[in-house]
Amino acid sequence: MNNKVIAGILVSQYKAALYMFRQAIEKVPADEWNTNEYKNPHWQIAYHTIWTTKFYLGPNPESLMPWPGSIAGAEHLGGKEEWENPEPGVVVAGYQSKEEIISFIENTEAILNQSVEALPFEEYTGFDWYPYTRFEFHINNIRHIQHHAGQIIERLKAKGFSGFHWAADGTTPKK
Repeated sequence: MNNKVIAGILVSQYKAALYMFRQAIEKVPADEWNTNEYKNPHWQIAYHTIWTTKFYLGPNPESLMPWPGSIAGAEHLGGKEEWENPEPGVVVAGYQSKEEIISFIENTEAILNQSVEALPFEEYTGFDWYPYTRFEFHINNIRHIQHHAGQIIERLKAKGFSGFHWAADGTTPKK
């Protein structure tokens, strides 16, 4: 298989993961988008997921170009490790609307082909904390999207929501 074919497969799977993630985001009721019910509200999981996806599509940490309206520190979900938390002194202020998150998903989808094809699959990621090849790193990034899609879907299913469709390539499979 050549790199062009592999890039196409990876982009297809990114689109499928983002489709499923967006589907979950769209089902979150407005009154539950930014609540204190969970440690991390839905909006922050969505923000973290898309921010991180775009971040890791770049060649290195210095390449990130935040989108307008970014919220400093909101990409961190908190935890025991230093890297899981915002920089000291950064207080997450405000929140992203569902429409802003969906716009950021669309922005990320628009750069997928270029981003996936830009860096050689067999070379190092450019992120010291991930000692992978770029190819493996794309798989890791897709798994991250699916992890948080599943997290939001599980929260919604526990409240009686249903109709979460599996995506094959950014669309639902045909029967």
